[in-house]
Amino acid sequence: MCKSHFSKVTSLSFILAMIIFVSCKWKHHQEIDSIEIADDYIDALNASDYDKLVGLFVDSIRFNEMDYIRTFSREEYRSLFQWDSVFAPTYRILNVKKAGGELHLKVSKECERINFLHEKPFVTNEIMQIKDGGIYQIDVIEYVNFNDSLWVDKREKLVSWIEKNHPGLNGFIYDQTKEGAVKFRKAIAFYKNSRDFNNQQENN
Repeated sequence: MCKSHFSKVTSLSFILAMIIFVSCKWKHHQEIDSIEIADDYIDALNASDYDKLVGLFVDSIRFNEMDYIRTFSREEYRSLFQWDSVFAPTYRILNVKKAGGELHLKVSKECERINFLHEKPFVTNEIMQIKDGGIYQIDVIEYVNFNDSLWVDKREKLVSWIEKNHPGLNGFIYDQTKEGAVKFRKAIAFYKNSRDFNNQQENN
C-alpha cells in the first residue's frame, strides 16, 4: 500500500515537474520569438525590404510618435517607406527588454537627412506591442537625444537657401514621397556644395 502510494506521488511529482518545465520552455520560446520579430523588423528597415516589413504586422501599420497617432493600410504605408528608404537609413537596437506582450526598445537611427540636420544619430525609446505572432503597434515614447534647436536652425537655413537658389525644389521639406526625398537629397547636396555652407563651416 505504501509502495503504491509512493509510486502515485512520484508520478504526480514527475508530471508536475514536466508541466513546469514545458511552461518555462514555452515562455522562453515566446520571448525569443518576440525579440526575433524586433530583429526582423530592424533588418527589413535596413534592407529597405517593404514586403518583409509589412509582413511582420498583424494587420494595419500603426506608428505612434508621442501624441501623434498614425495608422496606415499596407498600401498607404508604401509611400512613406519609399521616402525614408531614399535616405539610406541605418537602424540599430541599442537595448531591448521584454514586458508582457511588449518589447521596450532603445533604437538609434541615422541617415543622410538626419546626419545633415542633427549631425549625429538620434535615439528613441519605443514600445513594440506583439499580438498573434506579429507586430500590432509601435509607439515612440521618448526622443532621448534630439537637439530640436539644431534641427530647426539647419532646416530653416536649408529651406531659405533653396528658395533663393533652387526654387524648383521648393516644397521638398513637406513632400513625404519618393520624389520628395530625391528632391530633399538634391537640396542637401546643392547646399553643402555652396559657398554659403562652406563659409558657415569655417566660422563654426
